[in-house]
Amino acid sequence: MQTWMKDARRTLGVACITVTTVLICTTILTSCRQDAPVPGKGDSTKTKRTGQGDASSSGASDSPKPTAPLLEGWEKPQAVLVFSGDEHGYLEPCGCSERQAGGFARRADFIRQLKEDRGWSVSAFDVGGILNEKRVTYPQSKIKFHHMLLGFQKMGYQGLEIGLEELMLGPDALYVEHQTVSTEDGFDVPFLGANVTFYGTKELGTPVNSRVVQVGETKIGVIGIVGTSTLEKIQQTGLTTDESLLKIDVPTEVIRKELEVLKAENPDLLVLLSHSDIDESEALAKEFPEFKIVVTANSAEDPRKKPDYVGETMIVHVGKKGKNVVAVGLFAENQLKHELVELDMDRFAIDPGMVELMQEYQDVLKEQYDSMVNDDLSIGHPSGKTFAGAESCKECHTYAYNIWSQSKHSHALDSLTKGRPGQEATWVNRTWDPECLACHTTGWEPQEILQYKSGFASLEKTPHLAGNQCENCHGPAAEHVALEQAWKESGTLTPETIESRKSLQLLKAEAEQKVCTQCHDHENSPKFDFEKYWKEVNHSGRKD
Repeated sequence: MQTWMKDARRTLGVACITVTTVLICTTILTSCRQDAPVPGKGDSTKTKRTGQGDASSSGASDSPKPTAPLLEGWEKPQAVLVFSGDEHGYLEPCGCSERQAGGFARRADFIRQLKEDRGWSVSAFDVGGILNEKRVTYPQSKIKFHHMLLGFQKMGYQGLEIGLEELMLGPDALYVEHQTVSTEDGFDVPFLGANVTFYGTKELGTPVNSRVVQVGETKIGVIGIVGTSTLEKIQQTGLTTDESLLKIDVPTEVIRKELEVLKAENPDLLVLLSHSDIDESEALAKEFPEFKIVVTANSAEDPRKKPDYVGETMIVHVGKKGKNVVAVGLFAENQLKHELVELDMDRFAIDPGMVELMQEYQDVLKEQYDSMVNDDLSIGHPSGKTFAGAESCKECHTYAYNIWSQSKHSHALDSLTKGRPGQEATWVNRTWDPECLACHTTGWEPQEILQYKSGFASLEKTPHLAGNQCENCHGPAAEHVALEQAWKESGTLTPETIESRKSLQLLKAEAEQKVCTQCHDHENSPKFDFEKYWKEVNHSGRKD
């Protein structure tokens, strides 16, 4: 089995799940995710080490929240720095919940508002972790990484700290990507990593130790490092076994030397991008008080609104999954203002440039689809059985089939083409996106985004497996169909036939606890109520 498949067997999924999350799953659903933590209320009394906010509302809620004034009380700052990180693969929200926060399209509009509507001087930096750690080795991740870098370019970013997920791509992939994107017109998003060395030399041009950027009249010095807390995780992957390929030094001595280099350029403000855990980022802020801003990775998914401080150094928590960014304004006498900005649908529009980027990304997925979904990369179903499709169930299970055929589950794949009502102008077709197909078709391992060998491949090859069908909950049924046909023809009920019937039974309690919430989780289906939704798809008993 290929290495990326071994890694893949471990987990999670999601960039995409559905626009059709109105009905439940008992015969017809499976898929991914885990419950998302909910946004903070800015209570500064919460535990400092986790950066966790108050858990009282959800960024994925479909209920409108009062719109908060954006950067209220900010007179024109001398410069604004926008910080992000730990996107974990979320180029855009998947779209299954109307009010999901985040996405590059809204982030781009936020930056546009600052630059164009307010006339402010703005730069942006990412602290790393832009891919899903559990799927870094998937072919799709390299495609996504490239397009996320192009998205940073379009938004005016000026640096990406390479963190755990980026380094898991390996120095070869990172160097090739750097060589590719650095040739783009106006590209100015270097990889940062003062304590990271590729191929035994810092003369390759990537990653750079630091940089000084001019933001309006303000000179900003930025250093990026990979913390020892992250290094321990990277060492577990084996990537640092050969230091002639990838070497990561202890960050403190590197920071000390690089600060002297930066100070020679007389920056007005020093920033540290720390791809570390919060404790280590705070320790670095204490050891190097020259930094007025330390941006940390590994903060809470929805951090509280107020920043932490170590002495006079602001610790910036950017959150996860790209639902929020942090804006820090620099004012007279080096005064700083901080705001956690939730990228909601009420204050931020869908940027046309990011729609174009998403279309380019989906076009490449379509072009390279066979390299991502094929027999070599698919996995066998744990039961060892194969899928037959809902039409094979129809003759005997007419009542259940009729309920399913009238449900939105049966049209789950269609929703990837059209999006939600009202999204027609900006929706990009996602019918070639494995992260979406895992919840919208039949025969995938949805939490790991892997196709089962007999599962849906494409409308051309496997049209009978489009949509969320019976077998996603009950299990592959080709053998069962064959045994039932044999019984019908011979009149002999075999033990194998009886066993196959039992193996495909699914109790309501089991569906509620183990099946439906794989797609209908808090983030992607925030209004999910099993008992309420079950009534809409109840097909219990044979009424044929």
